[in-house]
Amino acid sequence: MAIKMKLFITTCFLCIFLSGIHSGCRQHEDLLLGKKEIFITLNSKARKSDCDTILITCIDYRFAYRNQEFLNNKLGLQDKYDHISIPGSIYNLVNPNTQEVVLNKILSTKNFHLTKCIMIIAHKDCGGYGGSSSFGSDIAEEEYLSEDLRKAREILLKKYPILRIDLYIESLTLDGVQFKKIH
Repeated sequence: MAIKMKLFITTCFLCIFLSGIHSGCRQHEDLLLGKKEIFITLNSKARKSDCDTILITCIDYRFAYRNQEFLNNKLGLQDKYDHISIPGSIYNLVNPNTQEVVLNKILSTKNFHLTKCIMIIAHKDCGGYGGSSSFGSDIAEEEYLSEDLRKAREILLKKYPILRIDLYIESLTLDGVQFKKIH
């Protein structure tokens, strides 16, 4: 089962990566409209090289913008976090076969900045877990993801006992994306 899941995640990653190269990148070749450079203003607070939070999420496009909005606007962390985005990230953190990849990314980020907190956001209907249909019910899916988030916290606290670890599950609703804190 673990080998099939790893193969599935690798295949998904390659498909997403390759589709971006062949379709997404070509569609945006003319973004500069004849200019060689575009400058986007930077918040003066973002010029410093330390931030106190690492955010770990899946790459799922359905949640990407809302994750940033949640951290920036609801939690007040704009320009104060590094973002690690990995397909099925929570799955990869608790899976011994792929765990080291995630831990190395966390270590690199932690060493570059003054990290005090790691936030992990898992989402329902994650392809890394086979989607919502593989759980049988919404309750079973939430319990499973909650348990994996707690396992991830244990793994991280063993390596970094002084860090605060915050856990969330997000899900798509008719009104948008709902975030739920896991204790």
